[in-house]
Amino acid sequence: MQNIRNIVAQDIPYLYSISLKTAFAGLDGTPYFADPWCVGHYYAVPYFFFEPELCFVALNEHNRPSGYIVGTSDTRAFNHWMQHQWLPVLQDHYQSVDTYKSEAEQNVIKTLLKGPGEGMWQNLGYPAHLHIDLLEELQGKGLGRSLMETFFKAVRQKGAKGIHLGVDGRNTRAFGFYEKMGFTILEQPSWGAVFGKMLA
Repeated sequence: MQNIRNIVAQDIPYLYSISLKTAFAGLDGTPYFADPWCVGHYYAVPYFFFEPELCFVALNEHNRPSGYIVGTSDTRAFNHWMQHQWLPVLQDHYQSVDTYKSEAEQNVIKTLLKGPGEGMWQNLGYPAHLHIDLLEELQGKGLGRSLMETFFKAVRQKGAKGIHLGVDGRNTRAFGFYEKMGFTILEQPSWGAVFGKMLA
């Protein structure tokens, strides 16, 4: 689809911007973050450096990236890379931060300092995971579905049989979208839900 293409290095500023503008349960997180970079540092940009062939942007009418899907076909390998190669420099910086503009910012920075877990869903048939975010201007136009289908095709080519993702419990609109895309709820922790989908 002409409105979707692989992410290139020049898109990185847009990834940071989009991740911030969707950081508050899908809504604009700008008022809640003193640091505009921390969300993208953890939830968007590292995927481009680890597995760029699974990273795509959706373009608006001016050919500007206004949405993305990023992910990995191997959560365990990605988490190991994050912990040992991507995060250490960031952790050196953020461990000295002790004031936050909001609980949302505190949660992101604490997650960054802790780093990812072991990737338990890898053992249950869902080795891939993803993050998808669209600015409001592109929502309701079918581009979320197109990004998902593009990712499904690419991740199948990498040999992954299943995908999982986490959703903030406040983002109720996203729940319906993932269900329409064939995901089912695997777990409902206190913060929201983990969805999974097996790839045919």
